Amino acid sequence: MLFVVMLGGKHPRARIEVHDVVFAVADDLQGTYGQLREGWFGHPAGVHIDSWMRVDGVEGWKVELSPMAPAADSPRLYFINLGGYETSVFGEAHHYLLVVARNRKEAAAKGKRQMPAHWSQSHTDALMDVDDCLPIDLVGGRYIHLVEGEHSGIIQGNDYIVLPQGHA
Repeated sequence: MLFVVMLGGKHPRARIEVHDVVFAVADDLQGTYGQLREGWFGHPAGVHIDSWMRVDGVEGWKVELSPMAPAADSPRLYFINLGGYETSVFGEAHHYLLVVARNRKEAAAKGKRQMPAHWSQSHTDALMDVDDCLPIDLVGGRYIHLVEGEHSGIIQGNDYIVLPQGHA
């Protein structure tokens, strides 16, 4: 199963908690802990999960894992990080989503169509912006394949789960 996990923790050069997204493959969330620790760039002590998604499929596409790379013209799964601002709220707001697209440009366009309507201001030339558009291709040594068909979608959770020291 594919997991998208938002990690939080400390970094020696940061004044406040920092966050990053890690993609992992496991049977359950606990099974991702080793991959999450390997993907974290800050202090290992106190690194924690803030939110997670278990992804079985997106739009009309089921996510399958394979040791073989998909064909070059296959649809790809993209993680989109949208950025904008809310009136009277300090800091930049983010909205995260997964889309299926043939390329980065198509993925970014799909993401922009899902921009939250309540954002009052952007941070780039009066347009709401896509901060990051990351293809999810190879995770945990396995390739992501998208197959048209039924799936159980995305299950997500917001939790505060401190990763245990060492391997899980």
